[in-house]
Amino acid sequence: MVGQVTNHFYYHWMTVLPQRRRSLYLLLLVTIACNTLCISGFTTKHALVRNIPTSLQSIQDTLLDSLQTKLDSESSDVDQSSSTNGSKQRIPFIIQRLGRGTKKEIEEITQLCVDVFFNAQEDVPNNNDKKTTAPWKAVQLAYLRNYQRGDILSRNAFKKDQLVDLIVARRVYSVDESSNMNAIANKIDSVDQILNADQLPAGGDESTLVFGEIIGYCEMVEKKFGLGGNFEGDEPNDDDNDDEKEVEMEEKLRPYLGNLSVVKYARRSGVGSKLMDEGEQVVREWDAGHTEIVLQVEEDNPSAVQFYKRRGWEFVFADPTCRRYDTSGFFLKESRVTKFAMIKRLDQQKADQNGLNEANDDAGESLMDKLRNSFFVSKQ
Repeated sequence: MVGQVTNHFYYHWMTVLPQRRRSLYLLLLVTIACNTLCISGFTTKHALVRNIPTSLQSIQDTLLDSLQTKLDSESSDVDQSSSTNGSKQRIPFIIQRLGRGTKKEIEEITQLCVDVFFNAQEDVPNNNDKKTTAPWKAVQLAYLRNYQRGDILSRNAFKKDQLVDLIVARRVYSVDESSNMNAIANKIDSVDQILNADQLPAGGDESTLVFGEIIGYCEMVEKKFGLGGNFEGDEPNDDDNDDEKEVEMEEKLRPYLGNLSVVKYARRSGVGSKLMDEGEQVVREWDAGHTEIVLQVEEDNPSAVQFYKRRGWEFVFADPTCRRYDTSGFFLKESRVTKFAMIKRLDQQKADQNGLNEANDDAGESLMDKLRNSFFVSKQ
């Protein structure tokens, strides 16, 4: 019986327990033995027994020092790995306008958006160690991709008069033309197009720069979006009747920035900022008389809210009746979420400057009046 227990304990100790767990258990056993013998040594008058705790204490200290050294070494490796990940290089990329996009481009876009918003992202691209997606979640993600793809395709088919521009950021690579002939089709004509070009490796005479996968996306769409009658610039003229006033307030066409998304390993590379810059330029080139852009952001995404505020976006109102898809459970469901409506005024500085130039013709205007009309003073 004792032999069976001993064999079972030895098998469990050598095969089941990991090496680090064994060290901890051994230290625990030695500590218990030392404490037991220390108590015996203090309560007995025999000199031999009184000397045992001193010897065992030295053994315990040696084991403890050895274990602490091992733990410090493992902790140092983790800290070094974290430091390396924290100082990752910026990703070189280019910005492209796709208009309404082709079917292939729309497929790439929907894959990116669903992965960013609903699926776990890895720190590095093309990582083979990604966690396996549960079957029910794979079905949910496939449904969301089909839903978004269908939404874009139906808009392209039935809303051809709607102003739309899909904007993407693509990663840039340096490749060897002789070994990768397929990459020539994606060759970049001008180095000036590349953002973070200083992060590219120095290539030889045989190398060329090409663009690869989509790492960021946003869309600029002209849609009806109401901001409320109390919002400045959203109020109709007094000469209009009540029905016309209500329609103008609720159904005014505005440029809407949607689905701004960046893959995890490309964040903090300036991708989001450049996508928004391009979106603002798109609206200006539409030349449709728009003076602002609107967007919505979920309240439980404070980093995104701060990002927009730093870029000059203003809070308008909070809508607690919005919905979003929830993939945390076995079944895909919609949950309620509060979204903040925000607005960005376009060419405000240029308009204010024109107003100041006209006011300069009036010698009676004071300096304070000019400052009061400047871009930097918010309107109440």
